[in-house]
Order: sequence, then structure tokens, then C-alpha cells
Amino acid sequence: MRSFVRIADTALKWGTLLMTGSFLACILVQIYARLFLTTAPSWTEEAARLFFVLAIAFAAGPALKRDYYVYFDFVYDKLGMTWQRRLTVAIDALTVLLFVLFLYHAVSFTIMGFAERSPSLQFPMAIAFGGMVVLALSVLLYAVDRLLKHLSVNKPAA
Repeated sequence: MRSFVRIADTALKWGTLLMTGSFLACILVQIYARLFLTTAPSWTEEAARLFFVLAIAFAAGPALKRDYYVYFDFVYDKLGMTWQRRLTVAIDALTVLLFVLFLYHAVSFTIMGFAERSPSLQFPMAIAFGGMVVLALSVLLYAVDRLLKHLSVNKPAA
């Protein structure tokens, strides 16, 4: 599992960088066109939106891995170590459950997107909706990894 997580981590980092760079490139084309051309291309806004969604999807899992999400520590810090561990395991288990449900519905939504086309770029909307599948899989991967780590640490000694 560890080597798979490492490979996924690298792929998600590169996906985030590529999508963020593509988002910035679309924005720069839009700015240039509005300043120096008579009309701006209509596809840049839609492409920028797609790249933004995909950048967030690729970055969501690594953000969970590195604890970049907001925490409300004022209650957590007042608990004893045993209750902190229990709460951490419960949060990780609930995160796994949430993203299993999220993944199920994201896949259904993506499949429906094959019947639709994007307005200006004319690609299947399943590509855009697929960002939610990427987000669900990336968060689910790191949530399962965290849960397994916490459960292996909390095993009683035999």
C-alpha cells in the first residue's frame, strides 16, 4: 500500500501542477485577448473553469495527507490522549464512509455526463464531471491510508 500511495502522491502532485499551469495559461490568454484583440475567445473561460476544478480535484487528497485542512483544536486539545485517538479514528472512518458515498454518486454523475457536450469546447461533460471522481479517489486513498495507520498504532499489544 505504501508504494501505491507514493506513486499516487507523485501523480497527484504533477496533476495539480499541470492543471494549475493550464488554468493560469487560459487566464493569461483571456487577459491578453481582452486587452489587445478585438474579441476574446469564448473557450478560455470554460477551459479555465475545467482546469480549476481538476486542479482542486488533484490537490484535495494530498492536502488531506499533509493536514492542510482547517482544524478546530479548541475541543480536541482539551481531551485526554485516549479520547483524542478515538476521535481521530472516528473522523478518519467517517471521512472514508463519506467519500465512498461521494465516489458512488460522482461515478453516476460522470456517466450521465457522456450524454452532454460542453457549450464552447464541445467535449463530453463527463470529462469535467470526472474531476469529482478524481477528487473522491484521491481523498479516499489518503483517508484509508490514515485510518489504517491509526488503527495499526492503536492495536493493543499481544
